Amino acid sequence: MERHLHPMLLHFPIALLIISVLFDVIGVAFKRHSLREGALWLLVLGLLGGLGAVLSGGMAEEVAEKAGVAKALLERHETWAFVTMGIFGVLFVWRLFLRNHFTALTLAIYLVIASIGIGTLGVTGYFGGDLVYEHGAGVRQAAQSLPTDSE
Repeated sequence: MERHLHPMLLHFPIALLIISVLFDVIGVAFKRHSLREGALWLLVLGLLGGLGAVLSGGMAEEVAEKAGVAKALLERHETWAFVTMGIFGVLFVWRLFLRNHFTALTLAIYLVIASIGIGTLGVTGYFGGDLVYEHGAGVRQAAQSLPTDSE
């Protein structure tokens, strides 16, 4: 179950964190405070989902190591996941500190940092995909040969 839990959970924080930033951008563009409030809640849900993805990733890491995946590759993915969670965690705390009310400058800085967070989220996903599709992390090996009709 450990190796299945991580891929089941990781898609939620990816979507929620990206949509949170999109809600902020759209909320600013159309001057809709309700979208900005929604962005805050999406950020919270994305961070909670990210916590689940990180915890389940730790369990999946053990399985991948036992299967022979290089620890350095797993650590690279894990490091980027922690950086991503750190960026969005800081944005959440900052948002709470500002009580979700931004000046033009703080909003611009927030959106730049959030865009960097989306970038690190993409890098994390890239290295996670590399673990699966290039190194077979969490993937059972298929039979090397299929039975023929003569067998």
